[in-house]
Parts: sequence; structure tokens; C-alpha cells
Amino acid sequence: MLKVGVQTKGILPDMPVDKGFQFIKDAGFEKVDLSIDTFLKNSDLYAGNVNRFFDASVEDLLVYFNDYRIAMEKAGISPSQMHAPYPVNVLGRGKQNEYMQGNVIPKNILIAEFLGVPWMVVHPFKMQYVYGKDVERAKNIEYFKMLIPLLKQCNVGICFENLYEGIGQRLVEGVCADPDDAIWYLDTLNDYAGEELFGFCLDMGHLQLVKRDPYEFITKLGSRLKVLHIHENDAIGDLHQMPYTFGTNESEGQVWDRIYKGLKDIKFDGTLSFETFPTMNSFPKGMSASVLKTICSIGEYMAERIENEG
Repeated sequence: MLKVGVQTKGILPDMPVDKGFQFIKDAGFEKVDLSIDTFLKNSDLYAGNVNRFFDASVEDLLVYFNDYRIAMEKAGISPSQMHAPYPVNVLGRGKQNEYMQGNVIPKNILIAEFLGVPWMVVHPFKMQYVYGKDVERAKNIEYFKMLIPLLKQCNVGICFENLYEGIGQRLVEGVCADPDDAIWYLDTLNDYAGEELFGFCLDMGHLQLVKRDPYEFITKLGSRLKVLHIHENDAIGDLHQMPYTFGTNESEGQVWDRIYKGLKDIKFDGTLSFETFPTMNSFPKGMSASVLKTICSIGEYMAERIENEG
């Protein structure tokens, strides 16, 4: 049976580290997605407000995150994945991009190694609507190829995620929103690496926003699919709500049955990991434990459905 996990965002670093991991464990989760992006928020990066958290030396950062390692071991929980700060590249922000690409991401790889994280999610560069897809591909390959020696040294893999972009008043497909595009990136980089260092993180909510069929996406990826971001929206905004918030059929919400079938057909053996912190924020603080348990129960239901599919 597949294990169920949840992101730490909305729980850590808001709560004391030991209490936060125990809170997650008490809700029934066995795995966590370490939301390291909370230490350098995407809203700040888009605004050009870069804090200095990752100016710290690697040694000092590992001392800080040693509390995470101790608390996870104490709670009996382990990481299935980790989310690095993003965006790594903002058009027109040369110095910020150099800082993200040359300092933040390499340090995050070392943090992932220290915490025993097998897969770190990194958003690829979004450039196609300004410079075209060929330039976007070339720049992404150029950068991520440079990380291969460090990934090999640390035994950590990078997962790309299917992204969307906002153009005018519309949400449109971004980098890796097309499964064939995603496959090209992964196979190209893994060929350079000579081993499987690059995998895929399938974001279920992003699939809805650009109207991609989940079964087709999952089955095309096959064994390249390593981690998941499970959440749901109204197909208009990236709301990160719990599955079934918008109903149980195609006209009301995500087509979860096609996801279960796809994961079963490819023999997915990763974690059913939820990216649902806004759901937690939708309820009063006094209900947080109950809400988290509900999310875990949905994950357990999903695991059973996938196990018995077909």
C-alpha cells in the first residue's frame, strides 16, 4: 500500500520543530514534503525582496536543520521529497538569478543530502512566452546540467514540475506542462548524467488549470514520475484545496479515478503527498488537527483505490 505524506508548509516553521513533526505524525502521515521554500518565499522573490537566510554557511545551515533530522527521527517520520525555493529565474533580475542559481539551489541540494531527501523539487525556468521554447530549453539544460556533479556527490535527484503561466487574464501552459516536453527534459539531462538524477513531480492542481488529462500525463511519464503534489482547485485559480472539495465527477472537479488508474498502470511506488496548506488556513486554528487528519484519511482512501484499481 502506498504511503501518505504532506508538506510541512503551514506547520513548520510556524510551530516548534519537534511539535510540528509530531503533529503531522499524530494525524496519521508517514512521510513529509519538506517545504524549504518557506525560508525564501516565492512572493518575495517575484517582488525582488530576497532575505538573507541562505547567506549562512553550509555548516550553519546544517546545524539549523539538524533539529529537523532529530525531530523526524523522534516522531518516526521520513521525507519523501523536498521543495526548494522558487522561482530560480525571474526575467530581468540578473543578480537575484545568480544568487538563486549559484548559492540557494546548491545549498538546498546539500541540505537535502543531510536530511535524507531522495528527490528535491526545483521549478525550471519559465521563458517561452518571451524568448520562445528553444531558448527556454537551452537555458534550462545549460543550468541543470551544471548541477549534475553535485547531485552525484550528494545522491540527491531533482524533480521538475508541470508549471503554468499567467498571460493577460488567462492561465496558460508553462514549462513541462506538456508531458512530451517534460520527457524531453528528463531524458536529455539523464543522458548527460549517465544515470537517473532527474525525475518528475506531477502537480495535480496545475493539471486542472491547463486542462491536461491526468491519465495520459501519468502513463506517458511512466517510471519517470517520482513524486506528487496532490491538491485540487476550481480550474480557475491555484487554490490548493483538498481532493473532492469540488465534487466527485468530471464536471465538478479533478478526475481522480483517472489518476488512480494511471498510478496503478505505471506501478507507481512513491508517496501520495499532499500540497494542501491553504486548506489548513481555511479553517480556524482549533480545527487544524482535525483537518490534517481528514487530509490523511483522503490519502489512505486514495492508496486503497489505487491498490484495488482494475
